[in-house]
Amino acid sequence: MNVVRVGFIGAGSMANAVHYPSIVELKEAQLVAICDLDEERLNSTAEKYGVPKEQRYTDYRQMLEREDLDAIYVIMPPMGLKPIVLDCLRFGKHVFIEKPIGCTSEDAWAMAEEAERRKVKTCVGFNRRYAPVYQYAKAKVFEFDIPSLAFAEFHKDMLGQGPYYGMSILRTDIIHVVDLLRDLLGDPIEVYAHVWSKYERWENSHNQFAALIRFEGKAVGILAASRTSGSRYERFEIHGKGISAYIRAPEQAEIHRQGADIEIVTDEQLVKTTDRRITYGYFEESRHFINCILQDELPITNFTDAAKTMDLVERIEKFALP
Repeated sequence: MNVVRVGFIGAGSMANAVHYPSIVELKEAQLVAICDLDEERLNSTAEKYGVPKEQRYTDYRQMLEREDLDAIYVIMPPMGLKPIVLDCLRFGKHVFIEKPIGCTSEDAWAMAEEAERRKVKTCVGFNRRYAPVYQYAKAKVFEFDIPSLAFAEFHKDMLGQGPYYGMSILRTDIIHVVDLLRDLLGDPIEVYAHVWSKYERWENSHNQFAALIRFEGKAVGILAASRTSGSRYERFEIHGKGISAYIRAPEQAEIHRQGADIEIVTDEQLVKTTDRRITYGYFEESRHFINCILQDELPITNFTDAAKTMDLVERIEKFALP
């Protein structure tokens, strides 16, 4: 296989903003077919990327049966994701999905275990892991030793909006930075948290989150997230042996080394652009997934790894206050 033949289930705004253009730009991938229930959205996307009419579908099962595809991008909300993904896996297709991996850890493990049985590649869109500034800062800290402490904060102004999809905002959004703590520190051993609401009540979700997590190897992670703050703000700290990294995602990182000047690195320095599709890791996650298929390697944000992040999210949620 020299080129991965890709089909899409979903032609919504997120898919069009980051996933379709990334696949089209990769010389190792070929966009072959698209499926969406909304025919206007389907045809608009297909016309944009030159997908012939006979390779446009409103029934994903027909696409799976008729098209010679290697991989499927299933880009849709988490409700209803599980049966579609399981069908794709049973057809032996490699699968990429957006986060979260279903609505519950039960969903996540069902998909992960099916992927293991079918021996296919899977990837979840935890794009922060692939952001150049984050990858650079993480690599610098790990040159010295495994970190002992990491801090993740991810705030947004969502007053008057309510949670995405009517689900816990921890599962649908803050999960991004929970995943980064796992990526940096390993397997969680003990969790202590407060999950509560302030200023307004949301159905099926709280809007304030704080957690202290003890990881293997005597490492500790701290999470802070408010969804009633003044603006969107995302920042990480990684503390290792004689070195610390302070990351303002995805624009800049400061590297503080013992006895050395502070190093400041920006997204533009690393990738020669400020296009957030590039700097926030969306393009790189697709390139990684496609290359893993071609090279028979395990993607770093595979379904099994993502299911472990969902497990940690649910452990944090158990500390919800009345």
